[in-house]
Amino acid sequence: MLELYHSGLTTCSKQVRHCLREKGLPYVSRYVELWRYENLSPDYLKLNPNGVVPTLVHDGVPVINSLCINEYIEDVFPDPPLSPADPHERARMRYWAWTADEVHLQLARLTHARLLQARVDDLSPRDKEIMLKSTPVPDKRQRWNILATGGYSQAQLDTALDSVLFTFGRMDEELARRGPWLAGATYSLGDISMLAIVHRITELFPNRLDRAKFPRLVDWWDRSMARPAAAYAYSDATEETPKRPPTKSIDGIAAFRVG
Repeated sequence: MLELYHSGLTTCSKQVRHCLREKGLPYVSRYVELWRYENLSPDYLKLNPNGVVPTLVHDGVPVINSLCINEYIEDVFPDPPLSPADPHERARMRYWAWTADEVHLQLARLTHARLLQARVDDLSPRDKEIMLKSTPVPDKRQRWNILATGGYSQAQLDTALDSVLFTFGRMDEELARRGPWLAGATYSLGDISMLAIVHRITELFPNRLDRAKFPRLVDWWDRSMARPAAAYAYSDATEETPKRPPTKSIDGIAAFRVG
């Protein structure tokens, strides 16, 4: 049995939901409400010591990190394939999956500033303290502490956006050389990984996905989002991605229960 612990908001959850849908694999949806910090509850930390989503549990064994999860899915359920047969193309697939993981830190800064800063500001000083103490990974705790104490500077956010747009330029060049997909002829885990990055930018900065500047990337985006699995994974109107609460609270740190 496959169980997916995930959230509606995160790009990493979307990557794994997309992969599972491309494979046509049934799974049990275990929604983790980040607005209630359920990801920091003791029960969830037993599954994922990093306190992040997603986590895939396969026959009782957890797999963490969206990049590793999607590779695991491809290894265990190879049909239909989401990796090219050609070794060089597989290397390109891995490069783009790694790039998505690498650029995610910059994307997280932009997401935090645009979507989360005001919500964190709503927490009381005591609740912020509990949230920070409950965050197990030091660098993630540092990022949340930045939000809890005023947020990123404009210079930091400008650099983050420049880094993501630089990656968009590389994608456009790659598609011109190798298309129609990032690894060549096969729609792959590399496309799934990078689609989540591009999608988030369209949410935060809709005008930045500019056809005049990135014509091949926009064509790739249109074709990717036309795939039924992607359309589902990025939809806001599904049973497994309920509407978020209006404000953040720390209720879920103690209240969440696995299973």
